[in-house]
Amino acid sequence: MSKRDLITFITLAFMWSLSFIFYRIGVPEFGSVAFASIRLELAGITMLLFVLLNPKNRQGILANWKLLTIIGLCSTAIPFVLFGYAAKSVNAGVLAVLNASVPMMSGVMASLFFNDKLSKKQILGLVIGVIGVFILMSENFLAMMHSSGGDHSSLQSQLWPMSFALFACIGYATGANLTRNYLEHISPIAITAGTLITASIVMLPVAIYNFPYHHSISAKAWGSVICIGILSTAIALIFMNQLIKSIGPVRATSITLVIPIFAIIFGYILLGESLDIFAIVGSVVILFGTYLSLNLSVKKLAEPQV
Repeated sequence: MSKRDLITFITLAFMWSLSFIFYRIGVPEFGSVAFASIRLELAGITMLLFVLLNPKNRQGILANWKLLTIIGLCSTAIPFVLFGYAAKSVNAGVLAVLNASVPMMSGVMASLFFNDKLSKKQILGLVIGVIGVFILMSENFLAMMHSSGGDHSSLQSQLWPMSFALFACIGYATGANLTRNYLEHISPIAITAGTLITASIVMLPVAIYNFPYHHSISAKAWGSVICIGILSTAIALIFMNQLIKSIGPVRATSITLVIPIFAIIFGYILLGESLDIFAIVGSVVILFGTYLSLNLSVKKLAEPQV
């Protein structure tokens, strides 16, 4: 992994972690499903501009539109809706833990269907990273268990939404593997534009149907959905597709292990949320696990690049 890839990885974690802040601002006014679908529409419009400005991107999309549509549905449209439904009854901390299963799922798919074997060091790093996320979000899990009060029906009512989130993670992992193995020949911008434009077309009826026509939306909420659509979706996915092509789907999707750390830091700085010992210990464990899963070398990173 080069220094450039590492910088892209950290930048992407920063951009995606901001989406947690945007969600907390915008979802209460838009609703979870409307917010997710409008986010995708704005991302599709943004990438349409990239396509109009560069004919080369159009060529790549037209030649691969069927596969791009499948990836768009798997990695954006369907997961956004599933996470939208899950967010109605599952707190953000639990969703972050479920989202951290993406690199493990991606690794299993890469190994079973694409003959892309992981080293023991990478597997160990992914396991340690997932453990770190559990530590990071353990307080949220304890709160969820306490709120159920031993009521199995109450706990079961939360398992269905959690299963939606897991299916969304399968979609993310599928899209990453398909991108790496079948779209190596086109640019990350063309991949991002193709997937987001096709997915936004599919999601347009959902956005229209779920839009909250019955009340006005504040400028702050509109700002959050615009930022998440352009910054944390369109631009972020360009970086993600570049990483997938450069370092592979498993290492690229391991970014989901790091995102909760940034989200907690931003929550502490911007929203005044608490920062406890679980967050500190979990963050250290996650960083160590991510270091192993990315197969990083401090010595190599310290070497000047020619």
